Amino acid sequence: MCEEELVIKIQSGDINALGELFEIYKNESYKYAYLITASKHTSEDIVQEAFISCYNNVKSLKNPESFKSWFFKMLTRIAWRYAKKDKKSLPVDNIFEKADEKSIDTSIDQYLRKEQNNNLHEEIEKLDLKQKTVIILYYFNGLTVKEIAKIMGCFEGTVKSRLHSARKKLKSSLIKCDDEYNHRNLKRVRLNE
Repeated sequence: MCEEELVIKIQSGDINALGELFEIYKNESYKYAYLITASKHTSEDIVQEAFISCYNNVKSLKNPESFKSWFFKMLTRIAWRYAKKDKKSLPVDNIFEKADEKSIDTSIDQYLRKEQNNNLHEEIEKLDLKQKTVIILYYFNGLTVKEIAKIMGCFEGTVKSRLHSARKKLKSSLIKCDDEYNHRNLKRVRLNE
């Protein structure tokens, strides 16, 4: 059954159709909420609240084809509310698959990639909430600028501007991190000589 048919069934009160729609979107929703809040438990609460809100408000959705952007707009607002409540920054771990942790013999290349990923995630966490959201929707969820604009309730130009600003901040921060990392390693090498 296609997504639009499921939405129509939910609008007529079919709770089982909501379960099917949940199965379609649960992983993407958890990942998205986790990337916004950096908390597994909070992201579970957000997704649960979003699907409850979806069921309660789905009758207001006039166009079933636009369900995904409508749902992610709701999910975004809920995630922002939770993120503002939990202002403290939590450590980001397990967002991406880690290198084989059982293997003792990890290559230098894998270590450097892991270090770069950790730096990237730390810098994404430092972005303001709207820039962080745009980066996550664009790069992690693979949504278009047009879809993101619908979700965030803004113009496409605003999304492009936020993406540009966020990329610029991330680039600057990552260059700085690399410089600091290289400087620290150079000091270690000199101390060991």
